[in-house]
Amino acid sequence: MANRNRLSSFLFALAAPLLASGALAQGAAPAALSPSDAQRVAAAALDTFASQWMERMERVEAANRRKPERDARSVHYRGYSDDFRVELRPTGYPGAPFVGLIRYGEQLFTCSDAGATRCGVAQTTPVTEIFRFQNGRWVY
Repeated sequence: MANRNRLSSFLFALAAPLLASGALAQGAAPAALSPSDAQRVAAAALDTFASQWMERMERVEAANRRKPERDARSVHYRGYSDDFRVELRPTGYPGAPFVGLIRYGEQLFTCSDAGATRCGVAQTTPVTEIFRFQNGRWVY
């Protein structure tokens, strides 16, 4: 998490001049920015949004671990990898000028005890979440 927070701080520093100039004032249209500034702002916002998304996934994993599923053969729950990648793509559509992708792994943990304290990753499935950048913010 510390690396993600440093990266978020770095990207915020890139967007800070735009914030100071008022270009990102509440209600300012992203189209009012130059294309390169708009992309920089969207990328910085995506990094922050992705970090928040993955923090949410950590909470989901913790809740899943507290209430693991049980079947005749195993105790298991779903979790999510710590590593994730983001990708920004232009759409060519002014109403939502960018889409952002967050790629991470969904993990199936199987446990050797009923309390789900001794668990290991049995399977990892790649996940790609797609979001749109609309009205200056990321939307699911």
